[in-house]
Amino acid sequence: GKVRAVAVPDDVASRLRRSKDAAVGPLAARLLPEAAPVAAEFQRRIDDVNAILKAGPGNPYSGEATFTARCASCHKLFFKGGNVGPDLTSYQRDNLGTMLLSIVNPNAEIREGYQYYSVETTDGRSLSGFFVDRDNQITVLRGLGGENITLRASEIKDLQAMGRSLMPAGLLEGLDDQPLRDLFAYLRISQPISR
Repeated sequence: GKVRAVAVPDDVASRLRRSKDAAVGPLAARLLPEAAPVAAEFQRRIDDVNAILKAGPGNPYSGEATFTARCASCHKLFFKGGNVGPDLTSYQRDNLGTMLLSIVNPNAEIREGYQYYSVETTDGRSLSGFFVDRDNQITVLRGLGGENITLRASEIKDLQAMGRSLMPAGLLEGLDDQPLRDLFAYLRISQPISR
């Protein structure tokens, strides 16, 4: 009762709900229920954003700051940004419909190689991320912080595909119309910009 359920990040809540500990899993399922997003809500948000984008032009120079604040910790665009999510430079950024779906509902289509996994280790650690490399001997997992964790097969107690993307939903929430247009102007540029 000391932490509000909405303050617990989705990936942490999901890992707690899937815990094998008989005291943790059921309690987390009761206190941190999984929200079931409705497809109609996603489509309504996509339509709203699309209408905002069509209402006026955006400034990619201003949009770069929003990209840096909301996207660059995970995604790279023209050599700027992180390496947790896919590099957006070669992504279909000219296809607004595909891009809006990927941003508004990141679980709709998970890019190959970016499936989210939960790993329990024999020494009691609970890790999550996507596979950078995996064979019969070694698994290399990249977490949300961008760090790679190398595990021997003998160190893995349990491994579960989470069935969702590492990318959280709601990244566009709180953006007014013009900053939203600026962000998409930056995301859709065809070459790097600099001031």
